[in-house]
Amino acid sequence: MKTKPPINPTPQKNKQIGFICFFLMCLANVSLFDYPVPKLERRVMDHAGILSPATIDQIESKLKEFEAETSNQIAVYTTPSLQEESIEGVAIEIFDEWKLGQKSKGNGVLLIIAPNERKMRILVGRGLEGALTDIQAKHIVRNEITPSFKSKDMDGGVTAGVNAIMATIRGEYAPSEDDVQTSGRGTAEDVIPSGIVGGIFTFISLFIPSIGGVIFTIIGLLVILPLFTFLFGSTFGLIVAIILFVIIMFLRRKLGHGLGGGGGSDSGGYYGGWSSGGGSWSSGDSGSDSWSGGGGDSAGGGASGDW
Repeated sequence: MKTKPPINPTPQKNKQIGFICFFLMCLANVSLFDYPVPKLERRVMDHAGILSPATIDQIESKLKEFEAETSNQIAVYTTPSLQEESIEGVAIEIFDEWKLGQKSKGNGVLLIIAPNERKMRILVGRGLEGALTDIQAKHIVRNEITPSFKSKDMDGGVTAGVNAIMATIRGEYAPSEDDVQTSGRGTAEDVIPSGIVGGIFTFISLFIPSIGGVIFTIIGLLVILPLFTFLFGSTFGLIVAIILFVIIMFLRRKLGHGLGGGGGSDSGGYYGGWSSGGGSWSSGDSGSDSWSGGGGDSAGGGASGDW
């Protein structure tokens, strides 16, 4: 009498791993790989070629001295293209990738300029939001940088903007009374409702069997991802979403709603692990041109403008 061979669970596991890999690629494409973030090499990185060498050296020297005096890290970056992304999104990606500011203080600032799109943004780290508010950042963009840019004086505009940022942090610069508050974080009104919707989708996915539930989980986490990015920054927001995805998959298996249905125990689970090493902070002194961030993160504060 012939006996049926045991069912090989490998195809089912391969499907699970395949869906997980697909989901990770979706998140990566959404959050990390849209804009090619360059390597941080110095405080002033003029990739758009709008500044004179003399201005770059002058601002670099000022920022190095300011950092030695206050420990606050300010970086200036000009980009030849935003790659069809928003200036706000690119600024957050660059800020978080460069880890501007000290890890324990979050005292970094990024001034990013996109001359082809005629846009700019001042992005402020969490630790400096009290010293450099959204109102003050808007005032600097509008009154210090924009007039020079409109007259095609890029050197003068960037110099004036950097000087005003440093003066504001020192408490020596304040916006005029007729300035109105801007929503530097301004996406909060959008990301919180979408985060709630994403959370609902993710919760419902726990009770939907087989592939339908996985699709609901992916949709829910993609919708909630902007909220994670807003709260934790793009890199850690992605990590939180991935961890939540693994947790949801684990809970679905416990509820018997894994891919292919079927309760029962499985000896080969899928687990992921991540580690976020602490970044070392280097001020790039002793004549060295190398410079790196210390592990700070952005909070979305600041202001944008165009000319």
